[in-house]
Amino acid sequence: MRDLEGGRPDPTSRSQLRALFRAHDFRPRRSLGQTFLTDANIVRKIVSASGIGPDDPALEIGPGAGAMTRALTRAARRVVAIEVDPTLVTILRETVGEAEVVQADVLEVNWPSLLQGERAGEWKVVANLPYAITGPAILKLLDARDWIERLTIMVQLEVAERLVAAPGSKTRGLLSVLVQAACDAKLLFRVPPTCFWPTPKVDSAVVSLVVRRPSIVPPPLAPTFRRIVRGAFGTRRKTLANALGYSSDLTLSKEAAHALVAACGLAPERRAETLTVDEFLCLTQRYAARAETTP
Repeated sequence: MRDLEGGRPDPTSRSQLRALFRAHDFRPRRSLGQTFLTDANIVRKIVSASGIGPDDPALEIGPGAGAMTRALTRAARRVVAIEVDPTLVTILRETVGEAEVVQADVLEVNWPSLLQGERAGEWKVVANLPYAITGPAILKLLDARDWIERLTIMVQLEVAERLVAAPGSKTRGLLSVLVQAACDAKLLFRVPPTCFWPTPKVDSAVVSLVVRRPSIVPPPLAPTFRRIVRGAFGTRRKTLANALGYSSDLTLSKEAAHALVAACGLAPERRAETLTVDEFLCLTQRYAARAETTP
């Protein structure tokens, strides 16, 4: 049975999805994290949470067979969907109507070329990110934040908890700090494994990332900020001062690292996961000032 949307196969129907995959000789690969959202209610919740309206351009990452894409075309003025798998691109063109389907790897996308034609800061992103590339994909999307108003992303629950982890949390890490420096991050709701086919072994969750205007970190300091955060989390068992002094990317002596930490009023025995974004920014500013005065 086909749905009423132009007689196209309905990717939220598991029987139609299986038939579609058989017709295209496609088998989901667990090694790539290929599971497909088949719960129409969750689709509606995600689209509603995204805040996408009839005047908005929407960018979808990882559309799969098009369950979310179809809903986005009903909600948005324009939909661009990025899918890396060539067979799924063919399937999308069968299941989806008014969407621009682009075969590309999100980690290699040229954002200005892809997102041109819309004003900066207008795009709203919806993404279903496989675990294997979640971190790199989010960082790649943050690189395009000048174009984006907000992101609504579905990831594994443990990753979602990491994205919103507060200072002092055991799950707080590099990605937590970099995301929270650029966005207001909130975990919206869980998505159980039964909402997907094939059924994964873990829960997922939907996270809202509203891009900060302006960013907490001034753009000229962004590369240095990322280096400082990477250095601080590079050796989690070490204290903050020792981790910064150990980082080969920062080239700080032990004494200089302790002086840097002290200049921000931080105890040297603090650990990276206890720091706020503002404290990392202080370290960044002090490091940048030091670099300017060091011969």
